[in-house]
Amino acid sequence: MINDSQNFDKVNLAFSMQSIIYDEYEKSNPILLWMRQQVYDVVLSHLKKGDKILELNSGTGTDAIFFAKQGYDVTCTDLSDGMIEKISIKVKKENLAEQVKIFKCSFTELDKLIPNKFDLIFSNFGGLNCINDLRLVTRFFPTLLNDGGKVILVIMPPVCLWELATAFKGKLKFALRRFRKNGASANVEGIEIRTFYFSAEKIKEALGKQFRVIQLKGLGVFTPIPQMENFIIKHPRLMKILKKSDQILSKHFPFNLIGDHLILVAQFNPKTK
Repeated sequence: MINDSQNFDKVNLAFSMQSIIYDEYEKSNPILLWMRQQVYDVVLSHLKKGDKILELNSGTGTDAIFFAKQGYDVTCTDLSDGMIEKISIKVKKENLAEQVKIFKCSFTELDKLIPNKFDLIFSNFGGLNCINDLRLVTRFFPTLLNDGGKVILVIMPPVCLWELATAFKGKLKFALRRFRKNGASANVEGIEIRTFYFSAEKIKEALGKQFRVIQLKGLGVFTPIPQMENFIIKHPRLMKILKKSDQILSKHFPFNLIGDHLILVAQFNPKTK
């Protein structure tokens, strides 16, 4: 099995390559754009004026720029050299250097940010699925969060209905990839990296007893996964129904436990043992 340091080296290389094309890909993918807006709706509902955000696996800085423009201070972290370069370019272009700070580091090295304190720790679109033990990340959260601070993690769970459905097309390996105990191999720009999938229960365990889950919903439960962007072109009316179904049902059991991703919101209470 690949150890974390080896996997991270591949992650750096793969996502540095992807940084060149990612923004254009997202702009052309209506499913991905819709999913990101669903995440924003959740995050904004938990932010208050003056909050400071720590973002993990910041990618090309799309989220950081968005929240900075909403008036929040954002500290970006990412392992990928290419992604860090993209963020830096955007921050300079948007004149947001006062609101967006950038650190190149893995989410297993968050101790480098101590003694900074934040009101929200945020990780979007499965960046944390690149590690096999979430506790290597969450162990730093109590030190980095202010009392009552929150964590919002958008992570890929084991059960995704749309991926399971590909079994009927003979893609059994892809359909069952999330259930592999030792992780699945994902191809990112021609580079194989190991990915791991976490249930809501596993995420809760990694956070520990000082965190109370206050919101949990599925993302992309009924709406097709981003790789199926042609679906929206072929079935526009059905797509509207599926989106509406997501918005209504994804916060209720059992749909809040499945999907392309989960959105989990937890609040920190240092007095809880």
